[in-house]
Amino acid sequence: MSGPFQPDTPGRMRISNAQFEQIVANHWRHRVDRALHKAVPEYRTVSQELRDDFLALALDDARAAGFVTEQGAAGYVLGAWYLEPGFEARSPLLAALFASGLPEFRRLHAMNGWLDAALREPANPAAADDGLRKAFEMTHAWGRGAAGRR
Repeated sequence: MSGPFQPDTPGRMRISNAQFEQIVANHWRHRVDRALHKAVPEYRTVSQELRDDFLALALDDARAAGFVTEQGAAGYVLGAWYLEPGFEARSPLLAALFASGLPEFRRLHAMNGWLDAALREPANPAAADDGLRKAFEMTHAWGRGAAGRR
């Protein structure tokens, strides 16, 4: 084997896949931390240790909910900041949306509709579900889901 990635070349550093994934995860967590620090004034008042714990949990939850793009994960994390990680447990409709297999951008748009209504009317869960439905219907033309549903 020849080239710059030759495994037995003296003086070259080897990084395992697990190490590389950890580097990427740390970089991403740092980027989200900086973005929240800039955009959310109350985020700045929390200790770095609590922010790190929050980000670890919220980013894991975002990934579990199927948000893998920067925009999707960041949207989920912002919602988790204002409501709490695992906020989808507040709405069976939102939880079903996350598990639906629909394209991420449709789920993100509908989640944002739910979050907007949930934050405007915190005592009215039906309003949040209505916000989700309205936002979801607006994305109807954006494509079918993995299961062939619209």
